Amino acid sequence: MKQLTLRQIPEEVENELRQVASQNGTSLNHTAIAALQKGLGLAPPARPRRDLSHFVDKWTKEEAEEFEKNTQAFGHIDQELWQ
Repeated sequence: MKQLTLRQIPEEVENELRQVASQNGTSLNHTAIAALQKGLGLAPPARPRRDLSHFVDKWTKEEAEEFEKNTQAFGHIDQELWQ
């Protein structure tokens, strides 16, 4: 990989890069490259989410009712197993 030296970086740009780097726990170099990639439309695809938030409010009422019906058994505690 090649190196690139930038001069006369506006103070507000530097401050913002440093703040973003600090918030993300990344190096200033990594943050600057990511900002350049994003600005040029070359940003890598977003990392996949590790939560289930993309499922929220996606089911129809019927699907939610079917899920509740099919998972009711999981709410039952078999007392013999827990002795």
